[in-house]
Amino acid sequence: MAGSDEKRRRILAAAIPEDLLISEVLARLPVRSLARCRCVCRSWHAGIAGAAFARRHLELSRARPPPLSVLVIPREIDDDDDQATTGEISFHRLVLPPPGRTIAAEADLMLEKAWPGGITRLIFPTHCDGLVAVATTTDTVFVCNPATREFVALPPGSRNAERDRLENIALPVALGFDKWRNSYVVARYFYRMYGRISYDEITGESSQDYDIGHEVFPLAGGGGGGAWELTQDPPHAIGFKRPICTRRAFYWHSDVPRPRLMRFGLQHRAFDVVPRPPTGWSSMDDMTELADGKLCYVHAAAKASFQVWLADERPELQWSLRCRINLVDPEPKCSYNLMPVAADGDVLVAIVGEKVCRCNMQNGSVEEVVDKLQLQYERPDGSKYLCQSYYSIRYATPYMESLVSPR
Repeated sequence: MAGSDEKRRRILAAAIPEDLLISEVLARLPVRSLARCRCVCRSWHAGIAGAAFARRHLELSRARPPPLSVLVIPREIDDDDDQATTGEISFHRLVLPPPGRTIAAEADLMLEKAWPGGITRLIFPTHCDGLVAVATTTDTVFVCNPATREFVALPPGSRNAERDRLENIALPVALGFDKWRNSYVVARYFYRMYGRISYDEITGESSQDYDIGHEVFPLAGGGGGGAWELTQDPPHAIGFKRPICTRRAFYWHSDVPRPRLMRFGLQHRAFDVVPRPPTGWSSMDDMTELADGKLCYVHAAAKASFQVWLADERPELQWSLRCRINLVDPEPKCSYNLMPVAADGDVLVAIVGEKVCRCNMQNGSVEEVVDKLQLQYERPDGSKYLCQSYYSIRYATPYMESLVSPR
């Protein structure tokens, strides 16, 4: 009977035109399964390796989202050496359970990469369509796809004079898909001249002498040219808060002379200043993009109280208050930030202190999912380990499985 079933499956497969088999059947498989399918025959190998297949696979992944997942990059930070490096970096997938359910606090290893030149322990990751850009304290930027296990270092960009004063910080980069050029791009800012920042307590404004530039790097995997390209200069200084990358623009934070948002439009590669939510400003504020394309701004209104603001990406952003989130039983005299990581409908996944939490944007409730102190990371040999460093959970991005190549 088993042989008869196998024969029927072979006959059915033979009856399906190969182009449909590749675009409608194989394109729905996970990346690890596709790695094995490449070895079946030459036509499958060629079909899976094509750019059209990668686009189709990504399209189906978006239409059929997997369980909400977070990509965590654990890093053991040396408090006595801010420039410390390590010879490897690892990427782990944490699959979140449905609301109300608990999971084993384990993060599966997706990729561990050795880098002989060393990677600074302090990093700044950003994400788009399965790609992750990792900025470091030495201005070296790496781009990888943990699912396909590709990992590359970008060539050096323009010299950043900000490094003369801020040596021990990983400055952010932006990563997104430029549909007008059919290419994934990494963007970074740099200072030709970076003076001291002074603050006027009477006016509440900051001042600084500076000369700032901005450049983008089209990734070759998306048809880019593989070199940094200068763009229009930003109209104001850029601060080292996380940028937001959408399908149309990159949003950078500026603190001088006062807090504001600057938008770098991908279509025309030009800057404009856009409204912030009608709130005060806190160094704990953060932003992300929701799955439906809306911008999400989390304002730290008090030590353990947050406002979640949403805006559609229009020429003039119109912000509306979505919900208020108040932490239950916060530690006294402790200031918290709520770092949004991923979203699915009304659920916002965020890092709160040392915990991964699920926030309900309908009623503002908060549910703890994983405590960093209990999270175990998988090693290549299958064993598990704990990472006690504060940054082990701060370095997190959304996870999406794709075949997009950083090369």
